[in-house]
Amino acid sequence: MHKQSIFRIILIGLISIFSLPAFAVSSLGAYNVNPNTVTVAGISSGADMAVQLQVANSASIHGAAIMAGASYYCNQYNLTLWTEACTTGVGVPVSSLVSYTKMQANAGNIDPVSNINGKPIYMFSGTLDTVVYQQTMNDLQQYWLSFTSAANITYNNSTPAEHSWVSPDAVDVCAYLGVPYLNNCGIDVEKTFLTMFYGSLSSRNTKPSGKYVQFNQNTYCPSSNCAAIGMDASAWLYVPTTCSSGNACKLVVALHGCEQNQETVSTSFVQNSGINEWADNNGILVLYPQTISSYLPYNPYGCWDWWGYTGSNYAIKSAPQMTAIMGMVHKITSGYQ
Repeated sequence: MHKQSIFRIILIGLISIFSLPAFAVSSLGAYNVNPNTVTVAGISSGADMAVQLQVANSASIHGAAIMAGASYYCNQYNLTLWTEACTTGVGVPVSSLVSYTKMQANAGNIDPVSNINGKPIYMFSGTLDTVVYQQTMNDLQQYWLSFTSAANITYNNSTPAEHSWVSPDAVDVCAYLGVPYLNNCGIDVEKTFLTMFYGSLSSRNTKPSGKYVQFNQNTYCPSSNCAAIGMDASAWLYVPTTCSSGNACKLVVALHGCEQNQETVSTSFVQNSGINEWADNNGILVLYPQTISSYLPYNPYGCWDWWGYTGSNYAIKSAPQMTAIMGMVHKITSGYQ
């Protein structure tokens, strides 16, 4: 890594640390959230995890927003960080991945694929993306069309963005490549996919007034040890005031990408994803699970597991990372009235 990149990571971390007051890590609470309102959004490896969650837990996930992600099980348990096919899109065996998905559903290892049909899917692929090429996202679109109709998919593939989560709250320009991978392209992607998920939205609050709750993520990992599966000991939940008061709310699971976790960029993604601003006046809780970098298992960039570093079953419902995330989801929705 270049010295300039290291300095940038340190600077971003310091800015984020001092922009939020210090929090004691607490337990995750239960809220009045209808389980039928749970959706997922992700960037890069977080997009891959979002795809895995939407496919494997399709009875519980009711919409997905994918920024620069690959098809379900694209890497097929290849124990390298990535394969060329899954980043360039050249040679992705989409028909085989569809067959694998149906096989796992028939075996009961993932939810029935019929649950995918009719649910909103938002896709974003920047024309300048040099990490996950647009062909990879085109392959994902082809994959989705095996299970749902084109009417349920909105695909933005015309914005000149580099590899990034696109948000009007980001500082970096659209064509920038680097941490914290948050770029401003002059468009509000979050408004688009949240409207797809939940219908017409109330006004955007430019200064979110809810609470950032840092909670113990270990509670939801095997043997209470998230580090063993590449996840952090703590994670974040953004809670609008109306949701703290017991009013009916909804839930978005927002998944960061590689080098975008709190270990690397502190709360940059948590605070600047652009979701919280819409969440405030629309009764939407935002869950921000967190990874860590590690060498055992081998995950030096803090990516979500889309190639099998937690084991060969990384893409089915019993996968440890997906089980942990869904455990958090079930805890939050357990207060539904």
